[in-house]
Amino acid sequence: MNREYLKWYSRRLQRDMEMLVFGHAGARLLVFPTRAGRFYDYEDWGMVHALSEHIEQGWVQLFCIDSVDAESFYCERCHPYNRIRRHQKYEDYIIHEVLPVMNEKTPTRSLLPTGAAWARIMP
Repeated sequence: MNREYLKWYSRRLQRDMEMLVFGHAGARLLVFPTRAGRFYDYEDWGMVHALSEHIEQGWVQLFCIDSVDAESFYCERCHPYNRIRRHQKYEDYIIHEVLPVMNEKTPTRSLLPTGAAWARIMP
């Protein structure tokens, strides 16, 4: 199975961002990490393995992106205005940096956002 690690400096976020790409063709799945998660979680938790047949057959291609949740919505030391501004920059990053990479690798109109969600259990 094709597995590609990408890392680049994001001008919009002013920091390095990382992504894993699985597969070579098919419907493009933009994989968002869980709350405050990382780009490698989908693989670590077995989701890539669960989809391996679909990936290897060229039916789907996964683009697993990183988050900035700890710098936006879950930044408890940040003012709410700054949390939202950081999230808006993350949206700009996705639109102007991630989507062009996806289009370059697999020029197809299909784009399916996906990911896993979980809730933090408070003691």
